[in-house]
Amino acid sequence: MARSGYVARIREKIGTDPLMLQAVSVFVFDRENRFLLAQQNGHDNWVTIGGAIEIGETPADAAVRECWEETGMLVRPTRVLGVFGGSGLKFTYGNGDVVFYTGIGFAAEIISGEPKPDGAELRRLEWVSRDQLESLPMMPAMRDLIRLCIGGGPEAAFQPATWKP
Repeated sequence: MARSGYVARIREKIGTDPLMLQAVSVFVFDRENRFLLAQQNGHDNWVTIGGAIEIGETPADAAVRECWEETGMLVRPTRVLGVFGGSGLKFTYGNGDVVFYTGIGFAAEIISGEPKPDGAELRRLEWVSRDQLESLPMMPAMRDLIRLCIGGGPEAAFQPATWKP
């Protein structure tokens, strides 16, 4: 994650200490009900299309922007698939920055464009079936998030509460 703008100003004050950020994941499906996943530059793990929500931006606008920036496709979010967070969405970046994400998964339909990795953040895009998901290298929390989002239920998914007084 590049330090710029808002995050850079906070990092000047807190260094690499944990920071909570909000993010979106975008699930675009093709006619065969496969969904688009990406490999970022720098590692072999597969991830969803998406990223951090910017200051003043709605989550739906972040989903549209992130998909456009990363794939060149213009999409329209159609529904919330799930909301996620916790220690499984903790990331430590190469520069030592620690981030805990709260993520919102959106289903989206393609308005225009063909998927093509941006080359800067993403090196590869692939349409993936539900059966292929288990064989792809990815962080366990990402696999869990994807499983819940593609589960197909009409209600938005979330991790069950475990906290007790």
